[in-house]
Amino acid sequence: MAIKRTILTNCTVIDGIIHEAVDNTYIIIQDDIIKEVGVGQIPEFSSDQVIDCAGKYVLPGLIDSHVHLVWDGSFDPQAVVNELNREMTALHAYKHATEYLKLGITTIRDVASPDHSVLSVRDAINQKLLTGPTIIASGPAITMTGGHVHYLGLEADGPDEVRKAARQLMKNGADLIKLMATGGIYTFGEEPGSPQLTVEEMQAAIEEAHKKNKKVAAHAEGYQGIKNCIEVGVDTIEHGIYADEKLLMLMKEKGIYLVPTMIVMKRLAKDERIPPWALEKAKKVIAPHQNMLEMAIKIGVKIATGTDCGSPVTPPKYYFDELLIMNQAGMSPMDVIQASTRVAAEALGIEDRGVISEGKKADLLIVDENPLEDLSVLKHDKIIIKDGVMMGSHSKLNSALADTEKE
Repeated sequence: MAIKRTILTNCTVIDGIIHEAVDNTYIIIQDDIIKEVGVGQIPEFSSDQVIDCAGKYVLPGLIDSHVHLVWDGSFDPQAVVNELNREMTALHAYKHATEYLKLGITTIRDVASPDHSVLSVRDAINQKLLTGPTIIASGPAITMTGGHVHYLGLEADGPDEVRKAARQLMKNGADLIKLMATGGIYTFGEEPGSPQLTVEEMQAAIEEAHKKNKKVAAHAEGYQGIKNCIEVGVDTIEHGIYADEKLLMLMKEKGIYLVPTMIVMKRLAKDERIPPWALEKAKKVIAPHQNMLEMAIKIGVKIATGTDCGSPVTPPKYYFDELLIMNQAGMSPMDVIQASTRVAAEALGIEDRGVISEGKKADLLIVDENPLEDLSVLKHDKIIIKDGVMMGSHSKLNSALADTEKE
């Protein structure tokens, strides 16, 4: 008996690898894996589910490298969390995770959440108890006592405490370690430019994480904090607002990824509902943040798409605005798509996805228009394939299947 397969035919494929789209392509999916990709026609079995993608574009599922699932993107999301018990916090995080998947964001990296909230949601999805995006999660971020978003973190002071904290987080199941290297916008009484965790403290955490082949992400907005992160060898720098040409050149040299999160700062800087002290800080960073991104693109720093969605006034739908900002800052549409697929997967250490290639996870999007001509088409209604299973609007699925269903 023939093995049941899903076959996408007549596709124009943007595979996340090469810098051009390929017409007349077929993709064979079996279970949750891409079994074959080729050009032309192939024999079909009666058991195959065949989707004719003529006139459509197929690309890898999108990745957001920086989210906060326990936050809902309202003007004060932490106030919402403060009213929830641990169980309800996890349930809210799952609801937010499904919002990403409905948008075609099939993988997300959560970089600070209290207790086991997001780790539990990740586990439930991995065990197929729930349907959702792939979640890479840090659990609580490591922060100095009273440091940036300490309410989502594990407070630790001195190299020994930080080392123990990193070990404990990994024992609890963290996929990566998140460090708070500087202050930020949305914690009262600190400045984005002020260093927080020291070089010695971060070095201790990095040693422990890298022993177990775990990545280290660092919230780093100010110059000295970014410099410290480069010195100790973090894997990804989140935000990077005040990095100058010298620091960006060092990032390129060391292969450190930048996760810019431009949209959250732009959203914060123009919304009068947020506290005045946060609004003032946000307005100050817009120009240097934009300049940094444009310089990083010209220098050739590796950039992975990340948004900080879930943060104040930035729900998941603003992911697509981040793509447009990256494009306007100097990245080509193809570069933006690759930053949101293959490059992001590499930054997160999950190289089993992010491209359309044999043996990779079958996380795919089918869109009606060419995103290389207009990235905003990615916002539109689409068919989403997650782990080989089709989802998306019922109207689009019914239309796709109507003429291809085998008797």
